[in-house]
Amino acid sequence: MFSKNRLLVYLIKFSLFGYFSWISGVFAAETKSTEIEKAKNFSVLARNHKTPKKTNGAPFSAQETVGETRFDYDNLTRIMENHKNPLSAITPDWLDLAVEHRTRYAAYDNGFTRNIPGFNDMVHQRTRFLMEIKNIIDPLKFTLELTDIRAPLANFGQGQSNVFANHFDFTQLHLDYLFKNFLGTGYNATFEVGRFLLETGEARLLGGHRWGTLTPTFDGIRLVVGNEQEKWGLQVFGTRPVNREPTHMDWNTPETYFSGLQITNRDLPWANFDYYFLQLNEGNKLRKRNLSTTGFRLFAKPVAGQVDYEIESMYQFGDTQNTKVFAHRHHGEIGYSFKTAMPLRLVYLFDFSSGSQDPNKNFDILYAKRRVEYGPTGMFGPWFPSNLFSPVGFRATFIPRPDVRLMMSHRAYWLANKHGAYVGSGLQDPTGQAGTFLGNMLDISVGWAPQWSYLKRMSFDIGYSHIFKGDYFDKVPQSPGMADTNYGYTMVTFKF
Repeated sequence: MFSKNRLLVYLIKFSLFGYFSWISGVFAAETKSTEIEKAKNFSVLARNHKTPKKTNGAPFSAQETVGETRFDYDNLTRIMENHKNPLSAITPDWLDLAVEHRTRYAAYDNGFTRNIPGFNDMVHQRTRFLMEIKNIIDPLKFTLELTDIRAPLANFGQGQSNVFANHFDFTQLHLDYLFKNFLGTGYNATFEVGRFLLETGEARLLGGHRWGTLTPTFDGIRLVVGNEQEKWGLQVFGTRPVNREPTHMDWNTPETYFSGLQITNRDLPWANFDYYFLQLNEGNKLRKRNLSTTGFRLFAKPVAGQVDYEIESMYQFGDTQNTKVFAHRHHGEIGYSFKTAMPLRLVYLFDFSSGSQDPNKNFDILYAKRRVEYGPTGMFGPWFPSNLFSPVGFRATFIPRPDVRLMMSHRAYWLANKHGAYVGSGLQDPTGQAGTFLGNMLDISVGWAPQWSYLKRMSFDIGYSHIFKGDYFDKVPQSPGMADTNYGYTMVTFKF
């Protein structure tokens, strides 16, 4: 557990690096009449092919899922398009504006990696400016997002890493053509050209804005027909992944191409179905990946008072560094949402990701999100779904009041292949004598999103995770030690 001195430093650092001083100027623009809903000429299909979640105005929901939870998913767009922020509410009908700032302080002791075996802490800041122009040159829409990501307090050179820093650059810059009744199908559609975010299903392979420090972006084209929440949906894209530079302008990665498609169906509530195929061809990177990944997802949506389930299987083949690859990953869960005045949801979790003694043959997670199922990411992130087996896991979400969310999870982890690497840690025992048991992790978090006065523009999060290290750490070469790891964070987010 952190000492009292470290806890004091924890609070002081967080206060110093917050952007509290810039709130007052923006709050002054808010008036009581600014939150009137404006008429919309097009479906929300035009935005990230996500339909609004029905939360009765509450900021939290016990039915949140991995790809859409408030921890990960991009809610800023939804707030802006519904004119629930002061900037967008005072603009003309054809212009939407929004600004978001997030400051997080995080620290852990008794590290779990070879390179950082002891204490580590970081202040991480992300500021986003989002603008949309629409309804003025129908059927076109223009989207611009500028993002500034910094780590003003970071150790081990992390402040200069492109994982933790990306100074004032374009996250989105695309032009959309919006179709009504696309080719007589009765579905709306969007054709995008430029730089944008990509997300499929529950983002276990491909996800956009996230809790962590990295937001993958792509340059290219995309067609979305329908949406992945109602009836049929189709997404097809061809892109080049954007290579992040900490202090220089980002540009797409030469000789690297990423394309794919996703088909969704929501006609049967008890058997919703996704199918996807993703193709990555990496020409000039060190790993030189040429990977095809296909998979399906079958699930029932969480509904209060009912049992739900989810099954997702992914298969990967191709080559990495001219080494033939066949890998697979499987996820399963069974959940129940209690029909109570204070919403409560319990979920049992199962995961398996294949591994090998040769790291090139491990399952590659591509551009996946990990926060909800595998704990906090960013400078922590102890678990990657690659060469990993977790047959026992539970997660509980409790909403004691509409603006407060409590989450607790506990999972046990083993290596899928005892000769393979503990991915992300730099640890590996090719002999297999260290065994496979990595340990257990308890993860607890509390979110508060007050809904009155100026505080409704802010949300607060605090969390704690504890890794009960397994005997693997007692036997693996270059082990960081057997002492359990304690991790904590505190975070504040402003939306204007």
